[in-house]
Amino acid sequence: MSALPDSAPSPRLCHILQWPDFQGYGFNLHAEKSKPGQFIGKIDNDSPAEVAGLKEGDRIIEVNGVNIGNENHKQVVSRIKAVSKETKLLVVDLETDQWYKGKNIVVRGDQTNIIYG
Repeated sequence: MSALPDSAPSPRLCHILQWPDFQGYGFNLHAEKSKPGQFIGKIDNDSPAEVAGLKEGDRIIEVNGVNIGNENHKQVVSRIKAVSKETKLLVVDLETDQWYKGKNIVVRGDQTNIIYG
């Protein structure tokens, strides 16, 4: 992989842990027919997802280290549930997503500029 410019915005790796007193992770997975990808929908206040740094509108790039770009909603949900009590989501916000798409750069979990949440 070629080096990213210093100006490249940083994707975020959000490590979400389930809590014994909270059902689920506290976010909804959202997809739109008009745009490809899986997105973070509503995030519950004071939830594991909020604490891990997920933001409404984030696009999911990887689930537990696997790129989900060609997967449907059901497949992504299965990946999120595959590891018991935790999941790691590599996400980008709209601005970051547009920056990488505009430069035809694929976001990857092994980039040097990942922000770990």
